[in-house]
Amino acid sequence: MNFAPGIETFFNSSFKGILKVAAVTNFTGRDRHGVHLVRRLGEDKRFSLKRIFTPEHGFNSDAPDGEHVADSKHEELKVEIVSLYGPNKKPDVKLLEDLDLIIYDIQDVGVRFYTYISTLRNIMEAADEAGVPVAVLDRPDVLGGVIVEGPMLEPHLTSFVGHLPVALRYGLTPGELARWWKAEKGLGIEVKVFECQNYVCPTDFNDLGFPWFKPSPSMPDTVTAAFYPGTCLFEGTELAEGRGTDAPFRNLGAPWANGRAWAECLKPLLPANISVRATDFVPEFGKCAGEHCHGINLESSTRNIDNAVYIGVAALYALMQTHPGQVAFAGRPNLSEPFIDYLAGTSLIRKGLLAGKKPDAILQSANAGVDDFRRARKEFFIYPRR
Repeated sequence: MNFAPGIETFFNSSFKGILKVAAVTNFTGRDRHGVHLVRRLGEDKRFSLKRIFTPEHGFNSDAPDGEHVADSKHEELKVEIVSLYGPNKKPDVKLLEDLDLIIYDIQDVGVRFYTYISTLRNIMEAADEAGVPVAVLDRPDVLGGVIVEGPMLEPHLTSFVGHLPVALRYGLTPGELARWWKAEKGLGIEVKVFECQNYVCPTDFNDLGFPWFKPSPSMPDTVTAAFYPGTCLFEGTELAEGRGTDAPFRNLGAPWANGRAWAECLKPLLPANISVRATDFVPEFGKCAGEHCHGINLESSTRNIDNAVYIGVAALYALMQTHPGQVAFAGRPNLSEPFIDYLAGTSLIRKGLLAGKKPDAILQSANAGVDDFRRARKEFFIYPRR
């Protein structure tokens, strides 16, 4: 039996009457043939597509990270596209009141600060206010759905990169996460998950026989996603995290960095499946765009990485040990703390690094509450774990 994502389960289901629907989706909302959710809705006489909502990066998943996306229109379907990554990140209830169903279909990467789950939360809560049910068309957890890595989110660091109180790597599919948040928040609306078929956790995405549709400009493949939970912490520094190169979140560096010294310091800290080498690169966009950067490149001999957060913290530790006093933790407009704290969900990683603590010791203190979450989430599993 072949794997099938929730979009295929959804269109094989029965519905009563003609449903007025809105789609919450982006470039990834496609079936195995590459046909998009909104096209299938437009061609299916059981549905009347009223509007499309899009998250960060927009409908085509090509807008730069952090850049506001404007409202637009799907010219072929003559349907308005409402951005949920601009002045409003939660839809106005008035935009939901004429609907019978809200359909959410976005491939995620299983990490708290990847903002699509922040949009999922906002959609669910707005739907609850409007009294409109939500259908989540489920997709795999590209990180496997088994490993959970902290830290947890400290409440005072809640932001759009930390909008759900889950572990940094939370080990749930979008549908399982939606079930968990419905219970955690006590939402009264129906949240129906249209399940993936013939799927168990962990299954390597590359073994599913299903295309990888790039969910954002710097997430070109599943190798990038595997490193992302840890190396995305470099977004909280002034170094380039590899955006705009052929190895985003695996190329790390800056014009002033000593890649050779950094790599030599990092090597003994890494697990056996991870290798590091000095490299040079010039980002085409993002931080240090157009500048010649020196730094490191990370590779994995395995498809899955069990301790990605540790690898990111170890890379930061080795950088700071070899470049004392040179690493700054940058802020962001309208945020009171350094941005890395919002990504990590805690200040303990930044403070531990500044104090010269080893990566293991930093994470041991920062991971309070992770074991409780790891156990509690099991109640919301849809797919077998092995």
